[in-house]
Amino acid sequence: MNEYKRLRKEDPVGFAELYLLRCNKESKSDDLIDKEIYSKLVGLDTRLGTTTASEQLICCLYNTTRLDIIKVGSYL
Repeated sequence: MNEYKRLRKEDPVGFAELYLLRCNKESKSDDLIDKEIYSKLVGLDTRLGTTTASEQLICCLYNTTRLDIIKVGSYL
């Protein structure tokens, strides 16, 4: 399956959620999620209008328990 088809199957709401999904898939620890990368991707999604603030927060809560990452998702 090519990358595009896999993305459509996962149906991420934006680049930030895609990043969290990849981090979860490639590791067993939330420690590898980079807050700065996530923050920049949330900003990009916001500027592009690909997601709403509530969608970002829901996806964030679903994919991680790290409070610093959740705070980024909640400050939109």
